[in-house]
Amino acid sequence: MFSSYFTKADQALFAFVNNAHHPYLDQFFNCTTNTLFGLPFYLLLYFFIKKNIGWKGVALFCFTIVLADQCSATLLKPFFQRYRPCYEAHIQQVHIVGTYQGVYGFPSSHASNTFAFALLFWRLFKDKYRYSCLSFSWAALVSYGRIYEGVHYPLDCIGGALLGIGIGLWMHQIHVSWCTPAVQEQT
Repeated sequence: MFSSYFTKADQALFAFVNNAHHPYLDQFFNCTTNTLFGLPFYLLLYFFIKKNIGWKGVALFCFTIVLADQCSATLLKPFFQRYRPCYEAHIQQVHIVGTYQGVYGFPSSHASNTFAFALLFWRLFKDKYRYSCLSFSWAALVSYGRIYEGVHYPLDCIGGALLGIGIGLWMHQIHVSWCTPAVQEQT
C-alpha cells in the first residue's frame, strides 16, 4: 500500500509536468538535455576547472561523471528494471521530446551525472566563488527536462540526484584525502 501511494503520486506528478507542454518549451528542454548543444558550456567548465585545479581536477570531474553514469546505467537500471513512462501501457498520451536510450529509467543517468558534477563543483569552489551553488540549478533543470520530455518519472530523477550527490560527496572526500597536501606537525 505504501509503495502504491508513491507510485500513484509519481505517475500523477509525471502527468502534470509532461502534459504542460508547449512548442517553445519542447525546444528549450531538448537543448538542455542534448550533449552537443551543451558542448560550449562544458568546454567553458573544462577550462575553468583546469585553470583552477589543474589536470588532476579535470580527471577528477571526468571520473566522477563516468562513475555516476555507469552506476546508474550499467548497475542500477538493469537491477531495478523500472520502465520509462513512455513504455508504460497504462499511461496514455506521453508527450515525448528528444531522444533517450534503453527501456529502463530508474535512476536517471542525466540526474546522477549532473548532480554528481554539481555537488563536486560546489564543494571544491564554494569558498572561492560564491555562485558555485548555481551548478545545482543546472542539474535541477536538466532533471526536470527529463520528466518534461516524457522519458523519466520524478522518482527516477530524485533517485538519480541522490545517487549523484552521494558520488559527488565521495569523490570530494577522495580529492581531499589524496590531493590536499598533508599538514606536517611542528615539533
